[in-house]
This record gives sequence, C-alpha cells and structure tokens, in this order.
Amino acid sequence: MTDSITGIIAPVITPLDDEGNLVVDRIADSVDYTIECGCHAIVASGTGVQETAALSPDERKTVVSETIDAVDGRVPVLAGVSYPAQPIVSELIDHAESAGADALLAMPPWGVVPSQTAIVRYYSDIAAETDLPILAYNNPGVTVDMSKETMLDIAQIDGVEYIKESLRDWQKLAWLFERVHHAGHAKVFATMDVLLPTLQTADSGIITPAPLTVPSMEIYEAFQEGDIDKAIEIQRTFGDFPPEEADIGLTPVCKAATVLAGVDVGPPRKPYDALDEAGREAVSEWMDDVGVPRKD
Repeated sequence: MTDSITGIIAPVITPLDDEGNLVVDRIADSVDYTIECGCHAIVASGTGVQETAALSPDERKTVVSETIDAVDGRVPVLAGVSYPAQPIVSELIDHAESAGADALLAMPPWGVVPSQTAIVRYYSDIAAETDLPILAYNNPGVTVDMSKETMLDIAQIDGVEYIKESLRDWQKLAWLFERVHHAGHAKVFATMDVLLPTLQTADSGIITPAPLTVPSMEIYEAFQEGDIDKAIEIQRTFGDFPPEEADIGLTPVCKAATVLAGVDVGPPRKPYDALDEAGREAVSEWMDDVGVPRKD
C-alpha cells in the first residue's frame, strides 16, 4: 500500500454550457479554482458529482487530458475509468496512462446491476491492464452499493491501493478501517460528513469537491496540528450543508457554488435540475459563512 495519495481529494466540476455541451476551454478554470480551494489530489471525470455517467467516453477522455494539462504536476491526478462495458474501460485506461494520470479511479458499472462476484472480476480485470494504482469508489448514488465483504475482496487485488466509501454508515466504515485500512490492504477514504472521525480512526482523508474542500482542508490541517477543538468547530459547518433550500443533490449544489464563486461551469446536464434562486441564495450564504474564495 503506497502513501503517495492522502488527505483531501477533490473531483473537478465539469463545465457545460446551457445546452449541455462540454466547454473545453473552461476546464482549466475549474481546475485552478479547485486547487485554490485546497486539496492534496485531483479527480478527473471519475465521480458522480462530475457527471461522469452523463458524459460520453470521448468527452471523458477530453476532460482527463485537459485536467492533467491544467494541473501541470501541482498535485496528483486520478483519472476516472468506470463504464458499464469492459472494452470501454480498457480504452479509458489506455488513454489515462498515455495522458499521464498518476492513478485510476473506478466506480462499479452502472445500469444493469452486476453481481458482487462480477464487480470483483471487473476490478481484477482493471488491475490486470495497468501498473497505475487504483482507487475503488463505492458510490450507491450512481451505481450499485458494494458490500463491505466485496470491498475487502477488491482491496486484496494487487494494484488496488485505495478504497472510497461514500455512505455515511459509520458501522460499515469502522469495519473497512479495521479490516481493509489497518490490515494493510488499501487506504480507506470517506466523505466530508465524517472527515474528523475518519482522520482520528485512520488518518487517511476524504473525496469531496470544491468548495466543500475549503472547510475540509481546514479540518485536515487543524487535526494535523493537534487542534482538535478547532477541527470539531469546523466539522460542525457540514451540519448546515446542503441548506434546506438547496437539498436536491450534490451536483447541482456544487455547480451552483462554483458559478457563484465566479467560475462558469454551467448547470447540470439535462434532464437533471439546477438550483433555483432560493437555493442559490442559501448556498451563497453558506459559502460566505465558511470563507469560500470568489473570483473578482
């Protein structure tokens, strides 16, 4: 298990125009804003909040290449290679390697629900095709919910060095921390709502997009400095997120927040909803409360 990637990993929000077209020349702005908000590594076209499942394979290749170019070595980049068809996964792996990705991120296939056995085989096939470290990402909001036993099996595949659990189920996370992370199979990451207890239990980190990375980085740094009272105080800010007026999903909230910060990433790709005015106002207030930077 390598320690090369740890802390706060940030998926870069995908810029689209009002018609839902990928806006390539805004990817660098989204990358720069993500890094400005703070992170230890970047995800390119790999998670639900990045609208990965709504992008074509060619669009995802473009996002990966442009993201890696824009990052320019400032932090490691994990390239998303998930897809419901293994030949497309192989194509995405080849592209990620040639583009210079530092690691791969893969959710299970979406669409028709695969068996847990098929999911393990899916990750085994990915590992057989690459020497890059792999992060296996459990995100039931996009695809199937992997059982903890399946995640342990995946973590024992040579090449799988990281596991992300998106659910806020502390019982499941505690099991993964003990049997996967502390057993030395793979580093286990969680999400923002449980950042502080994750650091206290595993000293690993989370995967969360900007601008949620702003308080996340403050919690991480306070914990590393031994200021637990400060870390607790900042952790409580997530109790007000998302605001009730904006509780329609992480993608529209983060897209709206990024636009409010001065980076035009557009709305979610249709048919998914964007925030209404009340939601945007509530998110803007939350951003001010936690000190999210905004462009002039």
